[in-house]
Amino acid sequence: MDNRNLAGLLTAVPPAELRIIELAAELTRPDGSLDLDAAAARQPEVEMACVQAQNYASATGRLMEAMRWKLRSRRS
Repeated sequence: MDNRNLAGLLTAVPPAELRIIELAAELTRPDGSLDLDAAAARQPEVEMACVQAQNYASATGRLMEAMRWKLRSRRS
């Protein structure tokens, strides 16, 4: 893996402004449980936030593995 590939992976990572975090806070009751009725009423928004979080996790996972691979090859 060359540095250009690593830079490409880095630019592919979306901004860390994840809507799922805000939604979780908005949909949490004072007792700490999830308000399922409120979440169901906002299901399309919740689904989009989940997709965004999954995309972020996938992109950061690819970047993490690339960096580990780069470091392993350096130790050899």
